[in-house]
Amino acid sequence: MSWWLLGAALAQEPPESGWGRPTGEIHGDLKSFLVVSAPYENALLQSFGVLPADPTASGIHDARLKLSADWGPLSAEAHHAVTLRTPSAASGLASAGVGLQAPELLDATWVAWENRDPARGDDALTLQGRTDRLWLRWQGGPARVTVGRQPVTLGNGLGFAPLDLVAPFFPTTIDQEYKPGVDAARVDLFFGFSTQITAVAAWAGSDFLPATLDQDDPGDWGTQDMVYALYAQRTFFRNDVGLMFGEIRGDEVFGATLATYAGPVGLTADATYTLPADRDAEDPFFRVATSALWRPGAKTTLTGELYLQTLGTTDPDEYLGQLTGDRYARGELWLAGVLYGSMSVSQEITPLVHANLAVIGNLTDPSALLVPGISWSVSDNVVVSAGGFYGLGARPDELELTDLLDPDTGALYEGDALYEHLGVNSELGFYPSQLFLQSRIYF
Repeated sequence: MSWWLLGAALAQEPPESGWGRPTGEIHGDLKSFLVVSAPYENALLQSFGVLPADPTASGIHDARLKLSADWGPLSAEAHHAVTLRTPSAASGLASAGVGLQAPELLDATWVAWENRDPARGDDALTLQGRTDRLWLRWQGGPARVTVGRQPVTLGNGLGFAPLDLVAPFFPTTIDQEYKPGVDAARVDLFFGFSTQITAVAAWAGSDFLPATLDQDDPGDWGTQDMVYALYAQRTFFRNDVGLMFGEIRGDEVFGATLATYAGPVGLTADATYTLPADRDAEDPFFRVATSALWRPGAKTTLTGELYLQTLGTTDPDEYLGQLTGDRYARGELWLAGVLYGSMSVSQEITPLVHANLAVIGNLTDPSALLVPGISWSVSDNVVVSAGGFYGLGARPDELELTDLLDPDTGALYEGDALYEHLGVNSELGFYPSQLFLQSRIYF
């Protein structure tokens, strides 16, 4: 070995402390969306503002800067995202997935408003920024400890994920690359390659509102403000089995998850049983999701899912009232019914072009949501995609204003009584159709 090669080898050896040299990386991405909502005709719902009177479009632009560093057993990560939303935000079931908020214990969000529209009485153009990742991690032996703003995911659910109770994604989220970070402390213990135990404590926010609305004073810490979860998973042969117990915003939640195989088909099952914090106002309930995934060929993937939530309703008149509950306002749930099914196919058309089609159905309405999509890898760091969401099912009745007057008092119905008289006939047929175009650039 030559002297310069020997010197280089010695220079690369870590010091006796084992910390070595610190390293770091800087990356980022730029994303743009055009989301168009095309409402159906219903004069009464449009007059109440439940449906837009005309097609609406929203442009959303998001820039994310990502920093990461490692030094021996320590690692850290920080993301800051800046999101610009243009006027006339499209309304509907789908969301872009960028600029999502979560309650903050430490305020790291800023919002600026420009071009105020006096005719609408709101801020037509919104610019906001959020530090979405800011965590420090130590790893030694079988333990890994992560403290700070981080994403938290539990369970094996695909589109329906009963165990994922900390800022979950829904199938109607267009871009699911970055789950909103929450302020949390997490400990993972690994015993060999087959056993993992995870303990998480996360801030959930005392008022259940997004951080940008009202988080100046988090208030006193209590069970209603926190998410505590203990999760254990073990691999038996080809089967991953997990158990979870959580104190979720005052609820006691017991969960189990399974991931296994039946020949070439991958199978998962997630289930939770919840004892609500206020048992006088709400009964205990189950949430169960099962899924199957099969690849009949190298270019095709098929999935199917079934989902049950016993706290839902089968009465279409109760759907809108159901959707105004706390569990929906804080993003824990997104569907109002009881039993659902979904099927999807993903197909590689060329190595650079992939198409997919999904159908999500309320099995008691019946109604469904048709979700087509296509993506094209323009280059190594540029992706363009397009798709849509189309509701299939009975539309709301065409009513007159007099149909919403209480015959006993002559006054307009209020609250749940108003929702029950709006003539909703199906859950997924209630929503307007939406189309989207997205571009992603990575650097």
